[in-house]
Amino acid sequence: MKKAIGIDIGGTKTAIAIINQDGTIAKRYDYPTETNDSEKLFELIVNGINRLLVETKTTMTNYCGIGLGVPGKVDEVSGIAIYQNNILWHNFPIVERLSTVYPQTKIKIDNDVKVAAYAEYRLLQPEANDMFTYLTISTGIACTNIINEMILRGSGFSGEVGFLQIKTPRGTRPLESIASGPAIADYGQLLYDNKDVTTADVFRLWEQGDDQATTIINESMDAIAKTLYAIICLLDPKYIVLGGSVALKNPQYIHAVKQRLAQYLHPEQEHILHNIMLSKLDGHNGLIGAGLLVIP
Repeated sequence: MKKAIGIDIGGTKTAIAIINQDGTIAKRYDYPTETNDSEKLFELIVNGINRLLVETKTTMTNYCGIGLGVPGKVDEVSGIAIYQNNILWHNFPIVERLSTVYPQTKIKIDNDVKVAAYAEYRLLQPEANDMFTYLTISTGIACTNIINEMILRGSGFSGEVGFLQIKTPRGTRPLESIASGPAIADYGQLLYDNKDVTTADVFRLWEQGDDQATTIINESMDAIAKTLYAIICLLDPKYIVLGGSVALKNPQYIHAVKQRLAQYLHPEQEHILHNIMLSKLDGHNGLIGAGLLVIP
């Protein structure tokens, strides 16, 4: 079975693992992300790769290559991490730098959400002409669309649906300020006048029928349903996979979102209700997708 080294760089944690062709993880190490020094983050990655090679008694010739999922804006063609909000890789030539350490090795990078979407796409194995959408609802909200193995990129900033302006009882606001995990917690802290309220608290209270939590979650559900409807009207995807902590930890919430979405759909669009699904990769899709970037 073909395998690669996948690296998922997050704002707090960096995961480095051996990824098999079937999307399974053979061996994995997690490290706190070095956010204050670009060179130390690079050294962390090299040391992590070398640790994998030593402890598995392998060399880079045993792998298809190295794939990296990087937050923020990247130039996947030139292999440059252009801008990241939480780490100091600004115009950092990560592929070139890794190539000096691991010559004659296939190395690719992409945005972390796009890499996660690619893992879902590869493992779902849709038909070539099937439009595929991945939407993550977590600390942030973004989507990626893929057709025929090609990620739709626009001018490089496609899929940033977190900026969508949604009308709510509180006024028109960006989607991310309504339905992301932090947004739900912030609204909860406001309504309960308690700075310790968490996203999980709001969902728990919603399930118990609490009126204030219902206000918060209803606003969030309506915003997500409208966003999905906009995606459906524009791209008519065959499949929509939902990921991110808000979606994965609250399947009953996603069920309710689908019920709201059904109210908007034209009869010719209703087929999508059967093909909206939660990710089955347990939050590991970014790491898996990074490895799959370099596995044919």
